[in-house]
Amino acid sequence: MVLKSEDVNYLVYRYLKESGFMHSSYTFQVESQLSKNDNELPSVEPGSLIRVLQKGLQYMDVETHLNEDGSARLCSAPFSLVGKHVCSLVTDATPNGRGKAVANRQNEASPNRSQQLLQQRVDDSSASTMAHGGHTLVHDTGTAGKDGAKRLAKTRDTTITHLSSAVAASTMAAAEDDDESMDVDVPDTERDGQRHLSEPGGKASATSNATLTGAIVRKTRLIDRVQMLRGHASPVFLCAWSPASNNVLATGAGDGTARIWDVSRPKSDDEYSVVLKHDALPGEARVDVTSIVWNAQGTLLSTACFSGEMRVWTAAGELKFTLKQTRQVPIVAMRWNHKGTLLLSACLDGSIMLWDMQTGQLRQEYKGHKGSVLDVDWQDNSTFASCSADKSVIVWRDGSPTPVKTFVGHKSDVNAIKWHPTGKYLASASDDGSVKVWSMSSDTPVQDFFGHAQQVYTVKWLPRPDKSIVASASFDGTVRVWDVQSGTCLRVLSAHTAAVHCLSFSSDGRYLASGSFDKNVRIWSIKDGSLFKTFVADDGIHDVQWAAKGRVAVAIANTQVALLDPLNA
Repeated sequence: MVLKSEDVNYLVYRYLKESGFMHSSYTFQVESQLSKNDNELPSVEPGSLIRVLQKGLQYMDVETHLNEDGSARLCSAPFSLVGKHVCSLVTDATPNGRGKAVANRQNEASPNRSQQLLQQRVDDSSASTMAHGGHTLVHDTGTAGKDGAKRLAKTRDTTITHLSSAVAASTMAAAEDDDESMDVDVPDTERDGQRHLSEPGGKASATSNATLTGAIVRKTRLIDRVQMLRGHASPVFLCAWSPASNNVLATGAGDGTARIWDVSRPKSDDEYSVVLKHDALPGEARVDVTSIVWNAQGTLLSTACFSGEMRVWTAAGELKFTLKQTRQVPIVAMRWNHKGTLLLSACLDGSIMLWDMQTGQLRQEYKGHKGSVLDVDWQDNSTFASCSADKSVIVWRDGSPTPVKTFVGHKSDVNAIKWHPTGKYLASASDDGSVKVWSMSSDTPVQDFFGHAQQVYTVKWLPRPDKSIVASASFDGTVRVWDVQSGTCLRVLSAHTAAVHCLSFSSDGRYLASGSFDKNVRIWSIKDGSLFKTFVADDGIHDVQWAAKGRVAVAIANTQVALLDPLNA
């Protein structure tokens, strides 16, 4: 066995690039004298460095707890990659309250007990590795210099935040009672509210699944009738249905291209899509597409990439505009206003660009955030909001460079924002584990929802103007459904075994699709919180989008896009 520094350097380079640290990876590539062309570098699976570290950690764990006679020491202390490990004997709590060390007694009672425990420890470690895609990436969130890289890391094909505890795949929360008076079956919030603990000032704390609903265990129905779209050469990050047609789908990937597919065709090969190309950064073979958004009319598609290049295309794939920034800044999000006359772009340098879609020219640049802008969303045709790694949410208006309102309250990065269909409320999701709901009539949150154990990555409103119900997806592997009016958690949807970072409601609001890097797309019934159907992919899920009529598009890290029809499968 030979350990070469070149191999180690390459794995470190791949880790940095897969995690979204593009500038750091480029610097390391130059200083370690690796080839500048990715096509000339060896091919290894994503997350290889993390897998090597995990296997080494597993070996160290076994080696540390193995006695000279081959027996295993029973230790309850955690074993980590850094820090000194101090063993803690497992104790037996007796009725009189005294604890006894049981390791020796158990070994004596069962000659094979130590070997069984040792094998169990190895099996558990392997199972954990398998459950989380074989690797775990944890990023520093404490410095503003890494804000942009961290945001991109959350959308890369190998970014996984390790869950503190895996949830059972066949267990999910479901309501005990349904409100039959609602055509969209949402729980009776007054009745559900009695099962929750609501803190003063609108702060709602979600209870456990058992307390919330009593878990319902059902056999999962798998979706096996799937149409696959093939053509991208790198992981697919994004998908977006055209508002004008249920058969037109746009996708964006790490190969530097977006594609427009006509999914009504009988085949789904490369020749049945229009390829929209972006230029790579100097010295790079390709660049990630970071945003694709249709206008509300479905006539124009905007695309952006990590190099900062933005382009606007017709529905037929013809280039209409190339939007030129005054400086080259990575773009992480774009949004059209309702009329399709203005386009926003969120930049990693903390600025927001407003573009005139009649001319393709920059209309206004907004500067107010002290950290990377991570998301933007329109309230109407002239007012929009932005959120940032500086923990704030700011409301702006076309024609005014100064903020209309600033919401402060989150304790960490604000990852996503979404206006209610009526524009009355604004929901925000943060790394502090909370979901906050804001109103223009108040400086403090209308509701402050707590319950997630880790970062909240995205939020989506139920597509019903007469309801104020919002869903949130978290790195803790759960999806929670909240009612703004009652301040309660209506549903805890638990079946994923890795971070959940994409959600999409069906157009009638009866079903919710969630995607995770556990390779599963879960289709949930909002009526009772039950797991309706499951699609199992070959790799992690980056995005899910429900079309206006039935089908769900799934962006997969294995370079493919899956089309599901869960309501008819």
